[in-house]
Amino acid sequence: MSVCFLPFRHLFYIEGDVITHNQVAKLTMPLHYDYSTEDYGYLMLAPLVALIFVVLSALQILMCKWLLLGRLKEGVYSIKSGFYLRKWVVDKLMETSLDMLQTLYATLYLNPWYRALGVKVGQRAEISTAAFILPDLLHIGEDSFIADGAALGPARVIDGKLILRKTEIGARSFIGNSAYVTVGAHVGSNCLLGCQTSPPGEVTPDGTSWVGSPAMYLPKRQKPEHQFAEERTYHPGRLLYVQRLIIEFFRIILPATAFVVFTTLMLSTSIQIEDIYGPMITILFFPLIYLVFGLAAIVLTVVMKQLIVGRYKPDEQPLWSGFVWRTELVTGFCENFTDAFFTQHLQGTVFLPWYFRLLGMRIGRRACIMTMDFTEFDLVRLGDDVALNEDCTIQTHLFEDRVMKISTVEIGSRVSIGTYTLILYGTVIEDDVKIGDLSLLMKGERLYQGSQWAGAPVKRVRV
Repeated sequence: MSVCFLPFRHLFYIEGDVITHNQVAKLTMPLHYDYSTEDYGYLMLAPLVALIFVVLSALQILMCKWLLLGRLKEGVYSIKSGFYLRKWVVDKLMETSLDMLQTLYATLYLNPWYRALGVKVGQRAEISTAAFILPDLLHIGEDSFIADGAALGPARVIDGKLILRKTEIGARSFIGNSAYVTVGAHVGSNCLLGCQTSPPGEVTPDGTSWVGSPAMYLPKRQKPEHQFAEERTYHPGRLLYVQRLIIEFFRIILPATAFVVFTTLMLSTSIQIEDIYGPMITILFFPLIYLVFGLAAIVLTVVMKQLIVGRYKPDEQPLWSGFVWRTELVTGFCENFTDAFFTQHLQGTVFLPWYFRLLGMRIGRRACIMTMDFTEFDLVRLGDDVALNEDCTIQTHLFEDRVMKISTVEIGSRVSIGTYTLILYGTVIEDDVKIGDLSLLMKGERLYQGSQWAGAPVKRVRV
């Protein structure tokens, strides 16, 4: 028996005869069940589909970069030129890669792709979600560390001219979260640019540390409590490399695999409902179907977190350790599957705190959360009536000196934290405190009750 479907599956043709939808549903329900059961077997190929997606996406961006731009050169170009238009296209593709290939970032697999794009990447450099790069004009020294959201030498437009210059980061330097390295800057070796920090000038002297914008010199910075061997921080052995490659392989493909499985099952369920009840009922019930699968994604994430990392505690762990790779796997799954598939749509609602409580956060009543930027969930404590505005980050860890330092963030009741503000670990914010937009609260600080703060790093605002 051959069956083909008309739009919205209102009618079916069976051997040339037209019969109603309900008649076919009654005739084919037993057969349909057996068929669907067998058909789900191809979901076993979901990891392969996910891998192909990542590889092809990377290759497409790579091909477009070389076909449209070739090798970038320093210079000044008109924004009305063909070169500017081609570069604009490639820039948009690179921005897209931060979404499509986000699981590739902060892994050992990123460096070969960056090198293929033209970036000069030194040995053992660690690169997270760097943005706005000029591939052929960027040099990252060996053993350097680039944290999340750092901008590395983006082109500058002045008076209708596009300026491209080489940007260099020396060996064993650390570029913090959301730091902004200006185009043409030279950051020396063994330097530190803190979170939301720009270099103090075109040349940052070797061995210096800076924080804020404008940058302030730090004559002394905190060292890890535990001194780990070089093989756990900078020079790992072959066995550690293999272990990390295996774990990070799963970190890369698991989110895309989950997308394939969940969307396939969700659409298959919708089709089965349509077969029995028709398209109008399916449309009416689709939000409920999506909700069911969204809740299933939450359950899967909570179970994974408990099985893979358990409960987070204040700690220090070297970069080359199983704990770091496992927690990054869980974080990557949350960000690239659970949040993208479902929970990001709950921002600003009473439901999002329920999800974070399941992951271990302590959240008071009537919290308004407009951000998804949490990692070590068990270490975050929020009081009543807290307002976390869009894209603010509660940062419970840092990777200075290639050591993952983890600690708590405690936020009292009726606290408001501004958009794009970054709160570092080890901090206590008492009740009725307000922190402005685009601010930085340094680690270990305490903000006292009823005060207002702004800036990077924060300074008290007199009202």
